[in-house]
Amino acid sequence: MEVLRKKIEACLLILHRNNEEDANWLNDLCAMLLEYATLVHSSLCSQKQTESSELVCLCLSQILTCIRQVENTMKLTCSSSFSASHQNFYFLERIRWCLKRLLRIHSESSNGDAVAPERSFLNLVDSTLDTLGLFTSHNEENTDPSDFPKWPQEVLSISQKLRANIDLILGQSLGFANVALSQDKRALSTLCQKVIRECNAFQEECKVPSASYKSILKLRAMTLEQALYQLEDFINDALLRLVFTCFLDFEKFSVDKIRTVLRNSSEDDAMADEFIADFDVNIDRATQIGIFAISFAPNLKMKTMMRSCLASFESLDTSLIPSLQAHGSELLSDILEQHFNEEVAKFKAALQEIIDSRALLGCCLEILTVGISVTEKLFDKKRLEDLAQISLLLVEHFQLEVNRKVLADTKEQVGEEYYQQFIRILRECKAILMCASQVEPQRILKRFKILRTILRKLHGCLSLGQQEDKHPNTFVNHLVDEMSDKKGDNEDLTQFSGLTTRRGGSILYDTERRTRVNRIKNNKLTINTLDIKSEKAKPNGNVLRRESLRTVMFKRQNIAESRKLYTSISNQSTDLEITDILEQLTGMSNGYFEC
Repeated sequence: MEVLRKKIEACLLILHRNNEEDANWLNDLCAMLLEYATLVHSSLCSQKQTESSELVCLCLSQILTCIRQVENTMKLTCSSSFSASHQNFYFLERIRWCLKRLLRIHSESSNGDAVAPERSFLNLVDSTLDTLGLFTSHNEENTDPSDFPKWPQEVLSISQKLRANIDLILGQSLGFANVALSQDKRALSTLCQKVIRECNAFQEECKVPSASYKSILKLRAMTLEQALYQLEDFINDALLRLVFTCFLDFEKFSVDKIRTVLRNSSEDDAMADEFIADFDVNIDRATQIGIFAISFAPNLKMKTMMRSCLASFESLDTSLIPSLQAHGSELLSDILEQHFNEEVAKFKAALQEIIDSRALLGCCLEILTVGISVTEKLFDKKRLEDLAQISLLLVEHFQLEVNRKVLADTKEQVGEEYYQQFIRILRECKAILMCASQVEPQRILKRFKILRTILRKLHGCLSLGQQEDKHPNTFVNHLVDEMSDKKGDNEDLTQFSGLTTRRGGSILYDTERRTRVNRIKNNKLTINTLDIKSEKAKPNGNVLRRESLRTVMFKRQNIAESRKLYTSISNQSTDLEITDILEQLTGMSNGYFEC
């Protein structure tokens, strides 16, 4: 660890002596980073993947991203009157922060202080369900009746730990609900209240031992377990809906459009503030989506890519919009905009690779169905344009080779045929919208209905051989009717006593966030059908432990295969990520940078 610290200290010294006259400092920095990464490579590959190794990879990834931006900026300013050091200050400070973070990681490791493990939503739910398994027989093959706590004090202690876990689950759920679509926000609030009620009831029973102690606790545990399943299941559906809205809003509220609005507005123009507020909301939504996606990333490389994008969003939050608002910072705002757009592209590509194709198709089909139904009642060209843009996201999804393989694996490759039909009809839909004023609304809607039919066939062919969707029940039908009741749009989700809503915490940087406008934009394409899928019960009445979120929204390896390959995957994951970083650093340090 001492050798690693010395390499980082050397990098900090090189960074400190950077100047415009001598561009060689950047090459020296890359060369020193290469030496450091080589040592880290040999060190981490001999160890099991840990939180520290993930942080090291994240910091290195951020440093590489910033080095590329520094190099591009130096090239831009070589032939201009702008100062490179002024434009690079933002990226150099990020590099310096990451180097100091690496220094702290290695100091903590040498002192025996481990980095605190993450408590992701997935891990918390799994841990809670395992604890409830002590009181129920829903997982009979792994649950021994003798495992039931023998003493009331032991039961009480377990219930307290259970409550601590549930508070964390609800904190993350409410953090997500704060940026969710309005009707999902209201339903999530109600589901969280149900979990709290069931948890309180379980804790009360734990305090009063009786003759029917075990039976009552078993019943309470099963009810709490089902409430957690429902919450997890609904978050899965809400996440998918939010992905489509988030991707669409990246285009609607782009940095370039914000710049145009700011140029054409006065300082106190409410329209500019509203546009920036929409942009901020979308970044917060992307962050929440990314936090959930990280839990399901198949390897460290994909996890680091997603984390790096979120870390860039976090850092840019304090600089991007202010650079657009300040006078005389046009070049800096252009540089930051390019950086932001690159990170958005990487974020979307990583998420498209992690997310499950069938689930994405199913959600798109639902959005398309609702959109067509609403447009039949009141024709709205803008809504149809949004539907076409959302459908285009499926085309982007299947452009990735890993997702395209899903189509090829369908029976007689019928999936590929339906996909080509989908593309053709989508083009027709976009074309007919361009001349909508000259075409009858019914003819336009007919094209979209054909698009929906083909999408349904495509979704159906991917469903063959898989478990069919369960019939929804009407458990939360009464929760939401957004069109008839607008009171819940601004519902305060911090009403839960003792709970702290979480945005997800800091991804990497300890920076103050810009003040947010406390407003969530309503989206016309949001879905009002908020049924929670019914739980399939065992013959004895217990609830099956379904894989829900972990298999429906995100891709997961087969359980048997995961067990077989666990050791090799955990060892090779770090190796692959560090090797990739080494290749990039080698390329940077080989050639002398010249203007």
